[in-house]
Amino acid sequence: MTTSTSKKAVSKRNVSSSSSPFIVWLNQQAGAIRFSMERLWFNPASTWITLAAIAIALSLPTSLHLLLKNMQTLTDDKREVPTITLFLKQSVSEQQAKDRAELLSELPEIDNVRVITRDEALADFRKITGFAQTLDTLNDNPLPHVLIITPKLGLMDNLDIDVDNFSKKLKSYPEVDDVQIDVEWVQRLRAILRIAERIVLVVSILLGLTVLLVVGNTIRLDIENRKEEIRVTRLIGATNAYIRRPFIYNGIWLGLFGGILSLVIVHVALLFLVEPVSKLASLYGSTFTLSGVDVGMTLEILLTSSLLGIIGSWLAVGRYLWQNNDA
Repeated sequence: MTTSTSKKAVSKRNVSSSSSPFIVWLNQQAGAIRFSMERLWFNPASTWITLAAIAIALSLPTSLHLLLKNMQTLTDDKREVPTITLFLKQSVSEQQAKDRAELLSELPEIDNVRVITRDEALADFRKITGFAQTLDTLNDNPLPHVLIITPKLGLMDNLDIDVDNFSKKLKSYPEVDDVQIDVEWVQRLRAILRIAERIVLVVSILLGLTVLLVVGNTIRLDIENRKEEIRVTRLIGATNAYIRRPFIYNGIWLGLFGGILSLVIVHVALLFLVEPVSKLASLYGSTFTLSGVDVGMTLEILLTSSLLGIIGSWLAVGRYLWQNNDA
């Protein structure tokens, strides 16, 4: 903004003061937006470096959040639910095991009950161990009937309390000899995820501060380059709001475009991971697939990056105005 353009802008503002206040406000905003966009690409190399720094700072917490989100799907409602295994007593007959399974299936905590008879268990044991000849020497089948219980999803919300209480309830039945709960891996994973959530929060805050510093320093350098123009504009009647407005919009563009660039980086990184993750999941017989950035998360990132740009530019301009007794 040259001195002549500053005078024209201020004179236009004074001339249009007789118009509708809302029209005047719109004209001022439009002029600030247009000027800030032109100023943004006044030095393309510096702008791209700034946008790259902002994009990298924003893509790191976004990537960590996506990683955490994908890990959480391993224990959420749409994934495999841990099972509870009931080992029945040796004296329990096959019919008694089926009757108990039918009664258990009516409990509100249970989604499904599957009966594995001792003969089926022995046949599976033969296939797994290869000790068929040794097992043939046994007079009786030493394996008990087994009930595999799939609990309902609500029971998984609190693994430390609900499942333990439910296990005690199941063990109280006269046919049940022992109860085994397959939840240790879920408990460990959720404990790791709770720690990861704290780490992601800390990293997000630190990198958010980094974005503030990058935007603030960029605006500060722009203010230094235009210091004389700002002084002349101030002398001919420009208010603090008029001086601050184009810098605020400049901060918005830096944050917004940096956020868009960070989303591009995250999407490209996901494309490199989709194939190896799918192959790894298939080796474990799982249908797990990576989930990307959805619409809600996209809007959240763009709003956050724009807000960081506003705050960074506001602090930089406010510091300059305060140091020059103009605030």
